Amino acid sequence: MPGSGHAVIVAIPFLPAEAILSPIPALPVPLVQALAFRLERQHLTRPADGPLTAAASLLGAQAQVHSAALLQLRARTAAHDDPDMRRALATDRTLVKLWAQRSTLHLTPTADLGLILALRRLQVGAYGRWYAREGLSPEQVEQLVAAIAATLAEHGPHSRMDLSRRLVPVLGEWARPWLEHSWGGVIKLACALGHVCHSPRGLADAAAPDAGEAEREALFVHLPGWVAVPPMPDPRAALADLLRRYLAVYGPAAPADFRKFTGLPAEPVRQAFGDLAPELLAVALEGGRPAWILAADEVALRQAAPEEGQITVLPLFDPWLLAHADTGQYLEERFRPAVYRTAGWISAVVLRQGRVVATWSHRRTARGWAVTLTPLTRVWRKEHPALRRALRHLAGGGPVELMPAS
Repeated sequence: MPGSGHAVIVAIPFLPAEAILSPIPALPVPLVQALAFRLERQHLTRPADGPLTAAASLLGAQAQVHSAALLQLRARTAAHDDPDMRRALATDRTLVKLWAQRSTLHLTPTADLGLILALRRLQVGAYGRWYAREGLSPEQVEQLVAAIAATLAEHGPHSRMDLSRRLVPVLGEWARPWLEHSWGGVIKLACALGHVCHSPRGLADAAAPDAGEAEREALFVHLPGWVAVPPMPDPRAALADLLRRYLAVYGPAAPADFRKFTGLPAEPVRQAFGDLAPELLAVALEGGRPAWILAADEVALRQAAPEEGQITVLPLFDPWLLAHADTGQYLEERFRPAVYRTAGWISAVVLRQGRVVATWSHRRTARGWAVTLTPLTRVWRKEHPALRRALRHLAGGGPVELMPAS
């Protein structure tokens, strides 16, 4: 349990998922209408009132690259700069960076930590199986988790190497690879159990243009000492609530989509859809693909209207590209390698009415951003003004030079 120092693996009773969901879609929905609904709910047509609202709607901004998470939130707010986000992370502590859904780093609202940690409890067993395959005993796992939690609580922020230097002489050489592991090792489990989050000091240091290797190293802090962690709900109830919030923003969606978004096995995902069945409405996406929305959102979905030629610019790792197993809804199959790249890299993209039409990258110059645009389909010259406006917003209001791909 959080604060106990023990890597307790909790058995969650999930009932067998019967055929609770209707296999016959009730509402035909054109794909362009479904995408228009998602664009509005993700604050890509109407800005959120601030980064915290945007992060809550998205269920966290994907933060494997910290600057990309800031841009994801900036894309969904009217502000050009980041003081609200820096204040939320470092001063108000209303945003926390930690491993969340899919076991990937996210900027998560502190108010949602109870929900996210309940979700993470469902992934603890997978960590245990990983460690066992690599020869780490349950007793060693418990010992490491307890040592990490105690060290951060007593001595403040530590990097992976700091933890290794402090704990290996005490625990033994066997602990080194699990403290220094580039994928998080046992620190990731300590996070899932509610002991650890990332320190904003490391985040600020890493943002400095002249930061050296030491300054760029991630720092970890003791989560209960950093924020007041909300109570953790029952995992089954938490998963149903998470699905409710997911469908309100990423719907219409199918169980396979929610499974991709959460990183959970099929059984708890089916159970969540079953538990929420009285609140769901079955729809048929274009092509007959079954999906579901909240019944309360039927009118909003029916009224969702795509804006002709609407252009949206999204940064690296944007949640728009990470929430559905069926990526054909917004991306032609032949273009997948340009967006979903090697080593899990997700390109920055340009959307037209919610569908990917180009990728882009940028480099900073003395004047601002030099942006290289790589069209996947035709990008019309008349769309360039909208492109420039969106890119200037992401660049913090500075100059943007739009360059063709070489």
